[in-house]
Amino acid sequence: MYKLENMDKKTIPNWELVNFCEIDKFAAQSYCAVHEVDADKNIGDITKIDESKMQPFTMICGGSPCQDFSVAGKQKGSMWQCADCGHEYNPLTVHFSRRNKCPKCSSENLDKTRSSLLVEWLRVVRANKPLWGVYENVKNIVGKSFKETFDMFIEELHEYGYNTYYKVLNAKDFGIPQNRERLYLIIVNKDIDNGKFEFPEGFESNTVMYDILEDEENVDTKYYVDSAKEKEALQEMIDSGKLRKNYSNTVRRGGRGSLDRHQWDLIQIPDKEQS
Repeated sequence: MYKLENMDKKTIPNWELVNFCEIDKFAAQSYCAVHEVDADKNIGDITKIDESKMQPFTMICGGSPCQDFSVAGKQKGSMWQCADCGHEYNPLTVHFSRRNKCPKCSSENLDKTRSSLLVEWLRVVRANKPLWGVYENVKNIVGKSFKETFDMFIEELHEYGYNTYYKVLNAKDFGIPQNRERLYLIIVNKDIDNGKFEFPEGFESNTVMYDILEDEENVDTKYYVDSAKEKEALQEMIDSGKLRKNYSNTVRRGGRGSLDRHQWDLIQIPDKEQS
C-alpha cells in the first residue's frame, strides 16, 4: 500500500510505502533489503488485519497466491469449505455483506484455499477506497476454468466504484529475458478516471540472461550445482539445446501439483571467451 506525497501534475509524483503484507519471514527480509524499507512496515497476515484501522493509502499493489489458479498447481480455484456442514462454494458467489458465513448453515468456521486471498484483497480495497491499484496473477485466472471467477471479481470491483482494465503481458516483451506471462489488472476510481488508460506495447530488446548474471568470480560456490544427479540432468538439457536461447523459462522442482516453491530460471550462457 502506498500514498501519494506530491499531487503536482507537472512533476513526477513521489510515492511513499505505507505498509506491506508478508507472512514468510525470509520473503519479508528480502523485500526490506531490496526496497530499503523498515521491517515494522510489514503488517503480516492479511486475513487477520482489521481493514478499518489501516493507515490511509492512495494505491494498492499486489496479488493473491497463484497456486490454485496455475496450470502447475492443483487448480482448486477460489473455493471455501464449511468445516461444520462440509458445503463447498466460491466465496465470490456470496455478496460481501454476507461472505463471512456459510451460505448453507451460517457457520463462520470456514476453510479457505490460498488463492481465495483475492477476497481479502477485495476486503481491504472496499474498506479503504484507494484511488487506484494493480493486481497480478497467473494468466490461467482468465482461462476457461477460472474466467467466471475472474468476472465476478471484476464485477465486485465495479460495485465498489472502480473501472477495470486487464491484459496478459509477457516479461520478455518488456526488456526482461524471461518467458513469464502474467495477468495484470488496473483499477481506477471512477471519479478520477479519464478513460484513456492503455497497456503499453511490447518492444524488441537486446537484453539477454548473460547481460544480467553476476560475474562468476563474485558468486559463492555453494550456489553451484554440485550433485552428480543434478549435473547429469543439467547436462542432458544442455545437450538437447533446450537452454540455448536468449530468455529463460521457469522450471518447478516438484512438478505439477507440487507445493515446493523452489524454482530456477535456467539458460545456457556462452563462455566469456566467446562473448
